[in-house]
Amino acid sequence: MIYKEFLPASTLRDKIECYWKFVIPPAAAGNNQPIPHIVLPHGCAELVFIKNPALQQNFIVFKGVSTSKFSITIFPGTLYAGIRLKPGQSKWLSNIDIGLSLNQHQPYPENQWHPWQQQLMQQLAPEMNIEDCFNDSLLHWEGESGYLPDQRITRVADRIISDHGTTDSATLADLAFLSLRQLQRVFKKETGMSVKQFSQIRKLRHAILQLYFKHQHHQEIIVDYDYTDSAHFYKSFRNITQHKLEDFFKHLDQIDHQQIV
Repeated sequence: MIYKEFLPASTLRDKIECYWKFVIPPAAAGNNQPIPHIVLPHGCAELVFIKNPALQQNFIVFKGVSTSKFSITIFPGTLYAGIRLKPGQSKWLSNIDIGLSLNQHQPYPENQWHPWQQQLMQQLAPEMNIEDCFNDSLLHWEGESGYLPDQRITRVADRIISDHGTTDSATLADLAFLSLRQLQRVFKKETGMSVKQFSQIRKLRHAILQLYFKHQHHQEIIVDYDYTDSAHFYKSFRNITQHKLEDFFKHLDQIDHQQIV
């Protein structure tokens, strides 16, 4: 299994955190059993294209903001390609209520696909350049009807992402030119989660990536990300993922992570 992330064109980075591609190779003859898969939460909504040529099945799914781990089933011989939207930007690609879609998956009926989505689905293949295809499709896309992002939330979300959830709430409120209470209310309305919740998710996510991919020492992680001690760090991981850290790492070992942005 191969997973790879890509940065979008610079003019799209106010809306999109990244594109990603997840390729599941065909199974051995006669073995098409589904595979359990765990996804670490990232606090973002996603539009996911799913294509299985052998079964002639194509799907587009809107994944609501993820605040806890996703346990999903993936299938051999399938290509998954996604657009990960920054908090507050989901209405650019979907009219689904962000509050009602929290940690939920919503399939798009094929008769509601936009022309660019239909064309992209036709082009999807494991060897294709996902980065260029998504950029070509989205650079001239103005968004769904009614799309009007709140720039205050955009600034706050960008800071939390860039600082990996370590910026304090008072600084974030100043960045949005709002009181802390106002920021909490507006952020929850626009993203479906609280500022604290998103910050915790991004901090934990980055800490896990540093541990697994950069082999940073546990004690360095605890100090760098302001965890009280090892017990605090492990408890935070269990609360969000419902998994032991070592079990999650064993799952990651099954996947060839070629690029994480």
